[in-house]
Amino acid sequence: MDPQLTSLIVPAEEAAQIEECLSHLVEDTGGNYALLLDKSGQVIVSQGDGIRQDITALGALIAGTFASSREVAKLLREKDFRMLFQQGVRENIFIALIEEQWILCVIFNKGTHIGLVKVLTKKATDELAAVLERVRQQHKSRDEVLGSSFRTSMEDTIDLLFKD
Repeated sequence: MDPQLTSLIVPAEEAAQIEECLSHLVEDTGGNYALLLDKSGQVIVSQGDGIRQDITALGALIAGTFASSREVAKLLREKDFRMLFQQGVRENIFIALIEEQWILCVIFNKGTHIGLVKVLTKKATDELAAVLERVRQQHKSRDEVLGSSFRTSMEDTIDLLFKD
């Protein structure tokens, strides 16, 4: 089954590239977990140490955090905040916006330096943006083909129904 990306379907090849990118990000930062979300909070791909039971709720809350930070940015006359950092006692979260549609989240502990996470997350967001753009273009061309053939089919059906 292919992961969903809002209304886009991510083909297996691109899903594997996303998983590999997140896996490298976790490994290279020494992080615990990485998530790719759409703006609604739907988890597209996750990689990391073990299974997190709360991944769906976590995705929704991270998206909500990003949405509220966008409103704070507006109040400060900023377009938006592209990155967020939340520091906890045991774990930290670094969140980055990819284009305007996706969110990359890295969860890491105190032993990982935030500067390293920022640099490697920037590299990962560039890589993911390219993959996600390919997915979007494939979806667009598929929609154009389906749209035109569906339209032609509908016109033919209507012509048959209302033939004089």
